[in-house]
Amino acid sequence: MRKRLFNRKFIPIVLCLMLVMTGIAGCSNTEKASKTDSEPEVTTLTITDMAGRDVVVPKEIKKIFSAVPIGTVMLYTINPDLLAAKNFKLSELEKKYTTEAYHNLPVLGTYIMGDTANEEDILKLAPDVIIYAGFIDDSWKAKVDEAQKRLEIPVIMVDGDLKGAPAAYEFLGKLLGEEEKAQKLSKYCQNTLTEAEKIASQIPEEKRLRMYYASGEDGLMTYAAGNLHAELIDIVGGKNFADAKLGSPYQNTRLSAEQLIKWNPQIIVANKVEARGGEGGAASLRARILGNSALNNLDAVKNGQVYEIPCAPFSWFGQPPSVARILGIKWLGNLTYPDQFKYDIEKETKEFYKTFYSYDLSDKDFAELTSNALRK
Repeated sequence: MRKRLFNRKFIPIVLCLMLVMTGIAGCSNTEKASKTDSEPEVTTLTITDMAGRDVVVPKEIKKIFSAVPIGTVMLYTINPDLLAAKNFKLSELEKKYTTEAYHNLPVLGTYIMGDTANEEDILKLAPDVIIYAGFIDDSWKAKVDEAQKRLEIPVIMVDGDLKGAPAAYEFLGKLLGEEEKAQKLSKYCQNTLTEAEKIASQIPEEKRLRMYYASGEDGLMTYAAGNLHAELIDIVGGKNFADAKLGSPYQNTRLSAEQLIKWNPQIIVANKVEARGGEGGAASLRARILGNSALNNLDAVKNGQVYEIPCAPFSWFGQPPSVARILGIKWLGNLTYPDQFKYDIEKETKEFYKTFYSYDLSDKDFAELTSNALRK
Protein backbone atom coordinates (compact mmCIF):
# COMPACT_ATOMS: atom_id res chain seq x y z
CA MET A 1 0.00 0.00 0.00
CA ARG A 2 2.81 2.39 0.85
CA LYS A 3 4.62 1.49 -2.33
CA ARG A 4 1.57 2.24 -4.45
CA LEU A 5 1.03 5.66 -2.79
CA PHE A 6 4.67 6.51 -3.32
CA ASN A 7 4.36 5.86 -7.06
CA ARG A 8 1.17 7.91 -7.43
CA LYS A 9 2.70 10.76 -5.56
CA PHE A 10 5.61 11.12 -7.95
CA ILE A 11 3.77 10.60 -11.23
CA PRO A 12 2.78 14.29 -11.63
CA ILE A 13 6.35 15.36 -10.92
CA VAL A 14 7.76 12.96 -13.49
CA LEU A 15 5.24 14.13 -16.09
CA CYS A 16 6.15 17.75 -15.46
CA LEU A 17 9.83 17.00 -15.84
CA MET A 18 9.17 15.19 -19.12
CA LEU A 19 7.19 18.13 -20.47
CA VAL A 20 9.92 20.56 -19.49
CA MET A 21 12.63 18.45 -21.12
CA THR A 22 10.55 18.06 -24.28
CA GLY A 23 10.11 21.79 -24.44
CA ILE A 24 13.83 22.40 -24.04
CA ALA A 25 14.64 19.86 -26.75
CA GLY A 26 12.03 21.39 -29.01
CA CYS A 27 13.47 24.84 -28.49
CA SER A 28 16.96 23.51 -29.15
CA ASN A 29 15.89 21.85 -32.39
CA THR A 30 14.05 24.97 -33.45
CA GLU A 31 17.15 27.04 -32.78
CA LYS A 32 19.28 24.61 -34.80
CA ALA A 33 16.80 24.60 -37.66
CA SER A 34 16.57 28.36 -37.55
CA LYS A 35 20.35 28.63 -37.57
CA THR A 36 20.62 26.25 -40.53
CA ASP A 37 17.91 28.10 -42.44
CA SER A 38 19.68 31.40 -41.93
CA GLU A 39 23.02 30.17 -43.35
CA PRO A 40 23.11 30.09 -47.19
CA GLU A 41 24.39 26.88 -48.76
CA VAL A 42 27.96 27.17 -50.06
CA THR A 43 27.84 26.51 -53.81
CA THR A 44 31.25 27.81 -54.91
CA LEU A 45 34.87 27.48 -53.93
CA THR A 46 38.12 29.19 -54.91
CA ILE A 47 40.77 27.10 -56.63
CA THR A 48 44.26 27.95 -57.86
CA ASP A 49 44.72 26.83 -61.45
CA MET A 50 47.96 25.65 -63.06
CA ALA A 51 48.87 29.21 -64.02
CA GLY A 52 48.65 30.31 -60.38
CA ARG A 53 45.38 32.19 -60.93
CA ASP A 54 42.68 32.13 -58.25
CA VAL A 55 39.37 31.20 -59.85
CA VAL A 56 35.94 30.95 -58.22
CA VAL A 57 34.23 27.81 -59.54
CA PRO A 58 31.04 25.88 -58.77
CA LYS A 59 31.50 23.38 -55.95
CA GLU A 60 30.17 20.69 -58.26
CA ILE A 61 31.24 20.85 -61.91
CA LYS A 62 29.00 18.90 -64.28
CA LYS A 63 29.29 20.70 -67.61
CA ILE A 64 32.56 21.81 -69.25
CA PHE A 65 33.54 23.48 -72.49
CA SER A 66 37.19 22.92 -73.35
CA ALA A 67 38.60 25.80 -75.40
CA VAL A 68 41.11 23.65 -77.30
CA PRO A 69 41.42 19.95 -78.25
CA ILE A 70 44.22 19.23 -75.76
CA GLY A 71 41.79 19.76 -72.90
CA THR A 72 38.85 18.17 -74.70
CA VAL A 73 40.70 14.89 -75.21
CA MET A 74 42.08 14.93 -71.68
CA LEU A 75 38.58 15.41 -70.26
CA TYR A 76 37.24 12.70 -72.57
CA THR A 77 39.72 10.23 -71.11
CA ILE A 78 38.74 11.16 -67.54
CA ASN A 79 34.96 11.31 -67.96
CA PRO A 80 33.40 12.04 -71.38
CA ASP A 81 30.03 12.83 -69.78
CA LEU A 82 31.46 16.11 -68.45
CA LEU A 83 31.95 17.53 -71.94
CA ALA A 84 29.33 19.97 -73.24
CA ALA A 85 30.80 20.38 -76.75
CA LYS A 86 33.63 19.32 -79.03
CA ASN A 87 36.03 21.46 -81.05
CA PHE A 88 35.73 19.88 -84.49
CA LYS A 89 33.63 17.38 -86.39
CA LEU A 90 34.57 13.71 -86.51
CA SER A 91 35.28 11.48 -89.48
CA GLU A 92 33.58 8.09 -89.56
CA LEU A 93 36.83 6.44 -88.47
CA GLU A 94 37.15 8.81 -85.51
CA LYS A 95 33.53 8.15 -84.52
CA LYS A 96 34.17 4.43 -84.36
CA TYR A 97 36.37 4.75 -81.28
CA THR A 98 34.34 7.32 -79.32
CA THR A 99 30.99 7.23 -77.55
CA GLU A 100 27.70 8.07 -79.23
CA ALA A 101 27.15 10.81 -76.67
CA TYR A 102 30.40 12.42 -77.81
CA HIS A 103 29.33 12.18 -81.47
CA ASN A 104 26.15 14.07 -80.63
CA LEU A 105 27.84 16.99 -78.88
CA PRO A 106 27.67 20.32 -80.73
CA VAL A 107 30.78 21.48 -82.58
CA LEU A 108 31.78 24.88 -81.21
CA GLY A 109 35.32 25.22 -82.57
CA THR A 110 38.23 26.54 -80.53
CA TYR A 111 38.34 29.51 -78.20
CA ILE A 112 41.07 31.79 -76.86
CA MET A 113 43.60 29.94 -79.04
CA GLY A 114 42.35 30.09 -82.61
CA ASP A 115 39.04 31.74 -81.73
CA THR A 116 36.78 29.92 -84.19
CA ALA A 117 34.09 29.52 -81.53
CA ASN A 118 31.31 32.09 -81.31
CA GLU A 119 30.98 33.61 -77.84
CA GLU A 120 27.19 33.68 -78.14
CA ASP A 121 27.19 29.92 -78.72
CA ILE A 122 29.36 29.42 -75.64
CA LEU A 123 26.96 31.52 -73.57
CA LYS A 124 23.98 29.51 -74.87
CA LEU A 125 25.80 26.34 -73.90
CA ALA A 126 26.13 27.74 -70.35
CA PRO A 127 29.00 25.53 -69.16
CA ASP A 128 29.88 25.52 -65.46
CA VAL A 129 33.50 26.26 -66.39
CA ILE A 130 35.75 26.62 -69.42
CA ILE A 131 39.02 24.69 -69.48
CA TYR A 132 41.91 26.24 -71.40
CA ALA A 133 44.68 23.63 -71.76
CA GLY A 134 47.52 25.29 -73.60
CA PHE A 135 50.44 27.62 -73.16
CA ILE A 136 50.94 29.22 -69.77
CA ASP A 137 52.68 32.58 -69.76
CA ASP A 138 51.73 36.18 -69.02
CA SER A 139 50.35 36.86 -72.50
CA TRP A 140 48.06 33.82 -72.43
CA LYS A 141 47.02 34.54 -68.86
CA ALA A 142 45.95 38.01 -70.01
CA LYS A 143 43.90 36.53 -72.87
CA VAL A 144 42.22 34.07 -70.51
CA ASP A 145 41.44 36.81 -67.99
CA GLU A 146 39.85 38.92 -70.74
CA ALA A 147 37.73 35.99 -71.95
CA GLN A 148 36.59 35.21 -68.41
CA LYS A 149 35.60 38.84 -67.87
CA ARG A 150 33.64 39.00 -71.14
CA LEU A 151 31.76 35.73 -70.64
CA GLU A 152 31.43 35.86 -66.86
CA ILE A 153 32.19 32.13 -66.85
CA PRO A 154 35.16 30.73 -64.86
CA VAL A 155 38.09 29.91 -67.15
CA ILE A 156 40.64 27.49 -65.70
CA MET A 157 44.16 27.29 -67.12
CA VAL A 158 45.76 23.85 -67.41
CA ASP A 159 49.27 23.11 -68.65
CA GLY A 160 48.92 21.87 -72.24
CA ASP A 161 52.54 20.85 -72.68
CA LEU A 162 52.85 17.11 -73.27
CA LYS A 163 55.51 16.80 -70.58
CA GLY A 164 53.08 18.48 -68.21
CA ALA A 165 50.36 15.86 -68.84
CA PRO A 166 51.00 13.91 -65.60
CA ALA A 167 50.53 17.02 -63.45
CA ALA A 168 47.58 18.17 -65.56
CA TYR A 169 45.79 14.87 -64.97
CA GLU A 170 46.35 15.12 -61.23
CA PHE A 171 45.05 18.70 -61.19
CA LEU A 172 41.91 17.84 -63.18
CA GLY A 173 41.29 14.73 -61.09
CA LYS A 174 41.14 16.81 -57.91
CA LEU A 175 39.08 19.55 -59.55
CA LEU A 176 36.46 17.13 -60.86
CA GLY A 177 36.42 14.56 -58.08
CA GLU A 178 37.91 11.94 -60.43
CA GLU A 179 41.15 11.35 -58.55
CA GLU A 180 41.38 7.56 -59.00
CA LYS A 181 41.00 7.56 -62.80
CA ALA A 182 43.14 10.65 -63.28
CA GLN A 183 45.94 9.26 -61.12
CA LYS A 184 46.03 6.10 -63.22
CA LEU A 185 46.33 8.12 -66.44
CA SER A 186 48.91 10.44 -64.89
CA LYS A 187 51.11 7.51 -63.92
CA TYR A 188 50.92 6.01 -67.43
CA CYS A 189 51.95 9.34 -68.97
CA GLN A 190 54.81 9.84 -66.54
CA ASN A 191 56.20 6.34 -67.07
CA THR A 192 56.12 6.76 -70.86
CA LEU A 193 57.76 10.19 -70.82
CA THR A 194 60.47 9.12 -68.39
CA GLU A 195 61.28 6.01 -70.41
CA ALA A 196 61.39 7.94 -73.71
CA GLU A 197 63.69 10.58 -72.27
CA LYS A 198 66.08 7.91 -71.02
CA ILE A 199 66.14 6.04 -74.34
CA ALA A 200 66.48 9.17 -76.50
CA SER A 201 69.36 10.50 -74.40
CA GLN A 202 71.37 7.39 -75.27
CA ILE A 203 71.07 7.81 -79.05
CA PRO A 204 74.36 9.26 -80.40
CA GLU A 205 74.04 12.50 -82.38
CA GLU A 206 75.44 10.90 -85.54
CA LYS A 207 72.74 8.20 -85.44
CA ARG A 208 69.79 10.55 -84.99
CA LEU A 209 67.57 10.40 -88.06
CA ARG A 210 66.34 13.37 -90.12
CA MET A 211 62.57 13.35 -89.81
CA TYR A 212 59.87 15.37 -91.53
CA TYR A 213 56.24 15.91 -90.54
CA ALA A 214 54.21 16.42 -93.73
CA SER A 215 50.89 18.24 -93.71
CA GLY A 216 48.89 20.44 -96.06
CA GLU A 217 47.53 19.52 -99.48
CA ASP A 218 50.92 18.67 -100.99
CA GLY A 219 52.93 17.75 -97.91
CA LEU A 220 55.03 20.91 -98.04
CA MET A 221 53.47 22.38 -94.91
CA THR A 222 55.28 21.43 -91.72
CA TYR A 223 56.08 22.35 -88.12
CA ALA A 224 59.65 23.12 -87.10
CA ALA A 225 61.72 21.85 -84.20
CA GLY A 226 60.30 22.88 -80.83
CA ASN A 227 56.79 23.24 -82.22
CA LEU A 228 53.83 21.97 -80.22
CA HIS A 229 52.54 19.95 -83.19
CA ALA A 230 55.85 18.22 -83.89
CA GLU A 231 57.42 17.76 -80.47
CA LEU A 232 57.29 13.97 -80.72
CA ILE A 233 60.25 14.14 -83.10
CA ASP A 234 62.26 15.90 -80.40
CA ILE A 235 61.06 13.53 -77.66
CA VAL A 236 62.11 10.33 -79.45
CA GLY A 237 65.49 11.74 -80.47
CA GLY A 238 64.91 12.65 -84.11
CA LYS A 239 66.14 15.69 -86.04
CA ASN A 240 63.36 17.97 -87.22
CA PHE A 241 63.56 20.36 -90.16
CA ALA A 242 66.16 22.80 -88.81
CA ASP A 243 65.98 25.63 -91.36
CA ALA A 244 62.30 26.47 -90.93
CA LYS A 245 61.57 29.76 -89.17
CA LEU A 246 59.32 29.26 -86.19
CA GLY A 247 56.95 32.18 -85.73
CA SER A 248 55.22 30.76 -82.66
CA PRO A 249 55.00 27.45 -80.78
CA TYR A 250 52.01 26.37 -82.88
CA GLN A 251 52.52 28.10 -86.25
CA ASN A 252 53.11 25.98 -89.34
CA THR A 253 55.75 26.66 -91.97
CA ARG A 254 55.47 26.51 -95.75
CA LEU A 255 58.40 24.96 -97.63
CA SER A 256 59.40 24.66 -101.25
CA ALA A 257 60.17 21.29 -102.80
CA GLU A 258 63.77 22.49 -103.13
CA GLN A 259 64.04 23.13 -99.38
CA LEU A 260 62.69 19.68 -98.60
CA ILE A 261 65.07 18.08 -101.10
CA LYS A 262 67.97 19.92 -99.46
CA TRP A 263 66.89 18.67 -96.02
CA ASN A 264 66.47 15.15 -97.46
CA PRO A 265 64.58 13.49 -94.58
CA GLN A 266 65.17 9.84 -93.86
CA ILE A 267 61.69 9.34 -92.42
CA ILE A 268 58.45 11.15 -93.32
CA VAL A 269 55.23 10.95 -91.33
CA ALA A 270 52.06 12.34 -92.90
CA ASN A 271 48.51 13.05 -91.77
CA LYS A 272 45.81 10.56 -92.74
CA VAL A 273 42.79 11.55 -94.84
CA GLU A 274 40.49 10.89 -91.88
CA ALA A 275 42.38 13.11 -89.43
CA ARG A 276 40.52 15.93 -87.70
CA GLY A 277 37.14 15.12 -89.17
CA GLY A 278 38.43 14.39 -92.65
CA GLU A 279 40.33 17.64 -93.18
CA GLY A 280 43.17 15.65 -94.73
CA GLY A 281 41.43 15.89 -98.09
CA ALA A 282 40.03 13.39 -100.55
CA ALA A 283 43.28 11.63 -101.39
CA SER A 284 46.00 10.17 -99.22
CA LEU A 285 48.79 12.66 -98.48
CA ARG A 286 51.22 9.78 -98.34
CA ALA A 287 50.17 8.75 -101.86
CA ARG A 288 50.58 12.33 -103.09
CA ILE A 289 54.11 12.50 -101.68
CA LEU A 290 55.05 9.15 -103.22
CA GLY A 291 53.51 10.26 -106.52
CA ASN A 292 55.36 13.58 -106.65
CA SER A 293 58.23 13.01 -109.09
CA ALA A 294 60.08 16.03 -107.69
CA LEU A 295 60.49 14.14 -104.40
CA ASN A 296 61.55 10.78 -105.84
CA ASN A 297 65.15 11.15 -104.71
CA LEU A 298 64.40 11.82 -101.05
CA ASP A 299 65.97 9.13 -98.86
CA ALA A 300 62.60 8.53 -97.18
CA VAL A 301 60.86 7.96 -100.53
CA LYS A 302 63.61 5.78 -102.03
CA ASN A 303 63.79 3.59 -98.94
CA GLY A 304 60.05 3.22 -98.37
CA GLN A 305 60.08 5.24 -95.15
CA VAL A 306 56.94 7.36 -95.70
CA TYR A 307 54.25 6.58 -93.14
CA GLU A 308 50.75 7.69 -92.20
CA ILE A 309 50.00 8.89 -88.68
CA PRO A 310 47.25 6.91 -86.89
CA CYS A 311 44.49 9.39 -86.11
CA ALA A 312 41.49 7.70 -84.53
CA PRO A 313 39.89 8.70 -82.32
CA PHE A 314 42.61 11.36 -81.87
CA SER A 315 45.91 11.91 -83.69
CA TRP A 316 48.91 10.06 -82.30
CA PHE A 317 51.18 12.86 -83.47
CA GLY A 318 49.91 16.40 -83.42
CA GLN A 319 46.96 17.61 -85.47
CA PRO A 320 45.32 18.36 -83.20
CA PRO A 321 47.79 17.79 -80.35
CA SER A 322 46.41 15.73 -77.49
CA VAL A 323 47.32 13.15 -74.87
CA ALA A 324 47.08 10.53 -77.63
CA ARG A 325 50.65 11.62 -78.37
CA ILE A 326 51.70 9.59 -75.33
CA LEU A 327 50.94 6.47 -77.37
CA GLY A 328 52.48 8.28 -80.34
CA ILE A 329 55.81 8.40 -78.49
CA LYS A 330 55.89 4.61 -78.38
CA TRP A 331 54.76 4.30 -82.00
CA LEU A 332 57.19 6.88 -83.44
CA GLY A 333 60.07 5.71 -81.25
CA ASN A 334 59.61 2.11 -82.35
CA LEU A 335 59.14 3.17 -85.98
CA THR A 336 62.31 5.26 -85.97
CA TYR A 337 64.61 3.39 -83.61
CA PRO A 338 63.19 -0.16 -83.26
CA ASP A 339 66.35 -1.43 -81.55
CA GLN A 340 66.05 1.20 -78.82
CA PHE A 341 62.28 1.60 -78.39
CA LYS A 342 61.55 -2.11 -78.10
CA TYR A 343 57.77 -2.09 -77.94
CA ASP A 344 55.14 -4.52 -79.13
CA ILE A 345 53.05 -1.75 -80.70
CA GLU A 346 49.90 -3.85 -81.04
CA LYS A 347 50.02 -4.77 -77.36
CA GLU A 348 50.80 -1.18 -76.33
CA THR A 349 47.97 0.20 -78.48
CA LYS A 350 45.39 -2.18 -77.04
CA GLU A 351 46.47 -1.30 -73.50
CA PHE A 352 46.33 2.44 -74.21
CA TYR A 353 42.87 2.30 -75.80
CA LYS A 354 41.51 0.30 -72.89
CA THR A 355 43.11 2.57 -70.27
CA PHE A 356 42.38 5.94 -71.84
CA TYR A 357 39.28 5.36 -74.00
CA SER A 358 37.68 2.34 -72.27
CA TYR A 359 37.71 0.68 -75.69
CA ASP A 360 38.57 -2.98 -76.30
CA LEU A 361 40.60 -2.89 -79.50
CA SER A 362 40.36 -5.94 -81.75
CA ASP A 363 43.11 -7.23 -84.05
CA LYS A 364 41.08 -5.90 -86.98
CA ASP A 365 40.80 -2.48 -85.33
CA PHE A 366 44.55 -2.34 -84.84
CA ALA A 367 45.19 -3.23 -88.47
CA GLU A 368 42.77 -0.51 -89.57
CA LEU A 369 44.31 2.12 -87.29
CA THR A 370 47.88 1.41 -88.30
CA SER A 371 47.50 0.90 -92.04
CA ASN A 372 50.60 2.44 -93.70
CA ALA A 373 51.89 3.34 -90.22
CA LEU A 374 54.24 0.43 -89.48
CA ARG A 375 57.43 -0.99 -90.94
CA LYS A 376 56.85 -3.90 -93.30
